[in-house]
Amino acid sequence: MFQQKDNEDFESDGSVLKIRDSTLTPKNKKEKIHSDSDLIEKPVEKKSFAERWKTHRFWLVKGLYYLLHTIWMIVMIVGGFIAWLISLLFI
Repeated sequence: MFQQKDNEDFESDGSVLKIRDSTLTPKNKKEKIHSDSDLIEKPVEKKSFAERWKTHRFWLVKGLYYLLHTIWMIVMIVGGFIAWLISLLFI
């Protein structure tokens, strides 16, 4: 036999069901309405080689990254200083 559920959103009027509250807003204010732009998958961006070394789980790889990064920064600072001195000579 047919089993009927009690549903508070519907009231029966003879054989036709009428919806009491036909608004499409969520009843719970915390609930978010998703638009079509939310449902589009965003492409996954790959991390760069340096970023993967920087956030690596092994401390040896992470330490090697910071050592090489520090050496590279010192080389760039010294090179920039030398370039600045040379530019002063040709003013």
